[in-house]
Amino acid sequence: MMLGIDSKYGNVDLSEELEELFKALANINRLILISNLASGEKEKFSVTEMAKIMGCTQPAASQHLKVLKTVKILNAKKQGNYIYYTFNQSALLKHKEKIDFLFGCVLSKCNKIEK
Repeated sequence: MMLGIDSKYGNVDLSEELEELFKALANINRLILISNLASGEKEKFSVTEMAKIMGCTQPAASQHLKVLKTVKILNAKKQGNYIYYTFNQSALLKHKEKIDFLFGCVLSKCNKIEK
C-alpha cells in the first residue's frame, strides 16, 4: 500500500521516507540529541560533546548522529579536527509537511467517523 501525496512533482509515495524518519526518531538517545540541539544553548555540537551529554561512548554518539544525518535532520560540517552538527532547516520543514499530511489524513478520517 502506498501513502501518496500529490505535489508539484506528481504523485509521490511517502511510505518509505516516513518509515525511515520515524525509525530515526524512535530512539531515546537520538531524541536527547535533538532536544539538546533544540534547547538553543548552542547552535552546533561535536560528537565529543554529544557523547558527554548522552553519557555514552564517542562511537555510539557518532552512530546516532549518523542516523539523524542520513534522514537529513542534521547537517555535518568539519571545522579543524572536529565535525559539528546543526539542524538542517530545509529538510526539517519538508519532514514536517509529510508528517502534517499523514496526520491530516488520519484526523480527516477520524472526523468523518465521529460524526
